[in-house]
Amino acid sequence: MAASRVPSRPAAAAAGYQAGRTRVLVAATVVVSGLLAGGTGDRALVATPAWRHLGPTAWAAYSRHADLGAGLVVYPLAGISAAVLAVAAAISYRFDRPRPRAVAVPIYLAAMCQLGVMATTIKAAPIMLGVADPEDPSALAQAFDQFTLWGLTVRRTLAVLGFLAATWALLALSRGQHS
Repeated sequence: MAASRVPSRPAAAAAGYQAGRTRVLVAATVVVSGLLAGGTGDRALVATPAWRHLGPTAWAAYSRHADLGAGLVVYPLAGISAAVLAVAAAISYRFDRPRPRAVAVPIYLAAMCQLGVMATTIKAAPIMLGVADPEDPSALAQAFDQFTLWGLTVRRTLAVLGFLAATWALLALSRGQHS
């Protein structure tokens, strides 16, 4: 007589706990990455065109007060939190039993995108930190262009993709719960 493949109650409870942990981590990733994506989207689509009009000296003055003020705490906290949550969700999903296959692509994509946000921050942060010193308008114009590329365009794209992938993963997890 073949052994039954019905999981014991403790095993079933553990599987439910794991899936619940993953769902909570993905939901938290959606919230934090949504804030990050929304913030970078606003900066790229609303603020940057205004700063182009006002000029690099005005941008640098604003950045010294915002990005090099409260932004020194808020932006790293949001970026690191989104990356840690996305990676933790991917690791949690990896150990879930059973795990819906439909979740794999979006959950790993969300983690990779958030790690990409961190990588572009490593490129963009020194540019912003350099704004604290120069008063040369041509150096500020170059810093503005470089920061716009790495700090807003590339990072925003990755942040938005990470948010969308995390949202997709959450929807896939919800569907997996009902199937």
